[in-house]
Amino acid sequence: MKNIYTALLFGGMWLFPLSTYAESPGDTKVCEEWASKAGSYMLFRQMNTPIYEAMENAMGNVTRGLLLSAYQQPVAETNEGKQQAIDNFKNQTYGDCISQME
Repeated sequence: MKNIYTALLFGGMWLFPLSTYAESPGDTKVCEEWASKAGSYMLFRQMNTPIYEAMENAMGNVTRGLLLSAYQQPVAETNEGKQQAIDNFKNQTYGDCISQME
């Protein structure tokens, strides 16, 4: 299921031209923005925020796909685990975005 949401997220990213966001193909600003959103959505998940409340912050199908992907992950039991889940999700999102730009 996670792979479906990831595919939707990064497949949907191409609906929006990257040239709108990036000055050159090497510009990583758009990926940094997606990673930041990913961190916010995983924070909602790790704080046990109800998904209907988190959805109020997700505009558009692509960002909702990212949010749903975060909510497929378990909630960690410790603060350290929660932070690790947030960092991992941000890093994965950033890496996937960079791969799509290449």
